Amino acid sequence: MKRIVTGATMALILASTAACKREATGQVVAVVNGDEVTLQEVNAEIGGNLPANVDKKAIQAEALKRVVERRLLAQAAKEDEIDKTSDYLVRSSRMNDALLVQLLGEKIAQGVKMPGPAEVSKFMAERPLVFAGRKIYSVDRIRFPQQKDPALVKSLESLHSLNEIAAKLDSMGIRYVRGTSQFDTARTPKEVVEKVVALPAGEPFVTVEPGGVNVGVITGSAAAPLAGPDANPIAVQLMRREALEKALRDRLTAAERAAKIEYQTGFAPKPAAPAKP
Repeated sequence: MKRIVTGATMALILASTAACKREATGQVVAVVNGDEVTLQEVNAEIGGNLPANVDKKAIQAEALKRVVERRLLAQAAKEDEIDKTSDYLVRSSRMNDALLVQLLGEKIAQGVKMPGPAEVSKFMAERPLVFAGRKIYSVDRIRFPQQKDPALVKSLESLHSLNEIAAKLDSMGIRYVRGTSQFDTARTPKEVVEKVVALPAGEPFVTVEPGGVNVGVITGSAAAPLAGPDANPIAVQLMRREALEKALRDRLTAAERAAKIEYQTGFAPKPAAPAKP
């Protein structure tokens, strides 16, 4: 009996033959079970430009080793059909979206113009907490894990010293860490700084962060102005970052207005609160 070769079978044969003929040459620096690794991937693994006085080939070889090892483990994962699981598909989609957003940001950043000297001076004058009026505050603090009941954090606002707060946490059996820290007005949101420094001396303030709650009391401060030539590159960096963030927000707003989004009942986001005058 003659064997009938279908179109699909022929395609598989041709693909297999092509894979066998793949060679590590030109821009292809390795072939891992038929899967090509390019010089571009190796250079991306290294990241950035290499100094002139290093052994470039040795560094590329080490980077290629990491890529090959990762590729082998990825192939092993596919053999176990991990790439067909819902967990993989969800994470892969999220990571792909994040990468696209990152690359979009990099593309937009290329079009953000460099500010002139007058713009930089105006920018710094409008942000005294970051530049000329920058301060470093010393803080005594208590930190404890976030609690399921949000009323607990709210109840701490009625207490007026760290000792009172420590006693309350002790009475509730909540473990905490007490120590010291600092906060820099140049790295802290303006509204937070203004709220904290306006408190009476010794009055605790509460900040909620991912994974924990901080309760602090300001114990001192030191002027640390950013001024002169050292301040200019920092100002330019902040200006470009703000311009990029605005461009991304504008792009998102335009996309939201043009999009058709349907939500299942109960899943739609709540309308944004109107901005305060």
